[in-house]
Amino acid sequence: MPSSTDFFQELQKANLHLSSIDGDLNEFRDVMESNTGQLIALGTFTNEALSHQIKQLDTVICLLQQISDHTCRLLNESHVQTGLQTGIASDTSTLSALYALTHAEAALVRQREEALRAEIEACCPPKPPTPACLPVQCPEPGDFGKPPVILKPRPKKKARDR
Repeated sequence: MPSSTDFFQELQKANLHLSSIDGDLNEFRDVMESNTGQLIALGTFTNEALSHQIKQLDTVICLLQQISDHTCRLLNESHVQTGLQTGIASDTSTLSALYALTHAEAALVRQREEALRAEIEACCPPKPPTPACLPVQCPEPGDFGKPPVILKPRPKKKARDR
């Protein structure tokens, strides 16, 4: 039969073992709290990343709407201009031929002036016309950034002698 000293020693060993388990549980709780903070940080990052993507898509939609509007306007204008230019080209050819036949001296003067104008424009070209349409700047959401750093769990302590 074990003595009271043996019983007391076994009780101390059990108490030491329980203290070791309590330390392991505290370490586990610390790791879990750290991971919970990381999960919250990742969730926040994910929400912000989605918000950033929505802003980027809003910018893309704005640009596409502008392109669509400009394309439609250009097609309408080019249709009108094509008809006008066809009529003008025909009328100009007719008038030029009639004028050259009836005013031969003026036609020669015109040819000389055109040659001089070509020389001047080769040296000093005229200013280009101002564009009818200038691009409109859409809002830019900018760079979003990097995800939060994921911390690795602390290394486990070596198991104590049991």
